[in-house]
Amino acid sequence: MDLNALLQKIPKPVLVVGILVIAIILFVLNDPLKDECEVQTSIFEKKTEGILSAMKKNRKIQYAQINYWRDRCRNGNSIGSCDDYFEGLRVVASNLRDVKDNCQIKYGEQNANFTQQITQGLQIMSLVAWGEAPPPGIAERIGWLTESHIRTFCYLKKTFILLAGDESYIALRSKVYREYPGEWSEEDKKKIAEKEATAASGDESRRFLDENRPRALKSVSNPSGKLTQDEVFERSIFSIRCDMYM
Repeated sequence: MDLNALLQKIPKPVLVVGILVIAIILFVLNDPLKDECEVQTSIFEKKTEGILSAMKKNRKIQYAQINYWRDRCRNGNSIGSCDDYFEGLRVVASNLRDVKDNCQIKYGEQNANFTQQITQGLQIMSLVAWGEAPPPGIAERIGWLTESHIRTFCYLKKTFILLAGDESYIALRSKVYREYPGEWSEEDKKKIAEKEATAASGDESRRFLDENRPRALKSVSNPSGKLTQDEVFERSIFSIRCDMYM
C-alpha cells in the first residue's frame, strides 16, 4: 500500500490534528519557547542597550556608556560630571521594576557584569552623597542628590540585597564607611596649597590628595578618624528610609 492510499484511509480530522502536532513539535525543537524570565530579561537588555551593553548606531559599534560615565563621575564628583551616570543608573533601576525578583536573581547569576554595575552604582552614589568631607548632620546626608537620585539608590540597594544577600550588603556598606573622607587639618590644607602650587599637572595634585586624604571612620586601622560607626551611619545615605522612596 502506497503512502497516498494510506493517507486516504485516515479520517481528515485525525490527519489535520496529526499534522498540527508534528508541526508544533518541530517548531519547539527548532525554536524552543522562552520562559518568563528569558522574556523579561530580554526586554530589559533591549531597553538598556547602549548603557549596559554595546549597540550598533549608524553602522558603528557604540560601547557600553555606563563605564565611561562611571569613571567621569568618580573623578569629578559633581552634578555636571555625574549627571549622565546617575541618569543611566535611573534607566537601569526603572526597567528592573518590570523584571520579577526570581528573574533578577537568575539574570545576576548568569551575568557578572550586571551584578558588578549594580555594586559599583551603589558604592559611587553613597560616596558622592557624602562628598569631600563629613556632612555636618543628618539633614545634609544626601549632599546635592535629588529625590530621583535617592529613589535610584534605594532600588539599587534592593537589587543588590536580592542578588548578594544581607551579609554582603553589610560588608559593602562597611567598606564604603572606610572610604568616607574626613576633615582636613589646617596643617594638611597648607600642604595641599603648596602641592597645588608646585604640581606639574592636575593629575599629580589629585594623586597627592587621594594618597593623603584623611578618613572619617575611627577604627583600629585609622585611629585618627573622628567619627564612630554609628555617627558615620547617621550622616550617610545608608541611613535613608528607602521604604519612603520605593
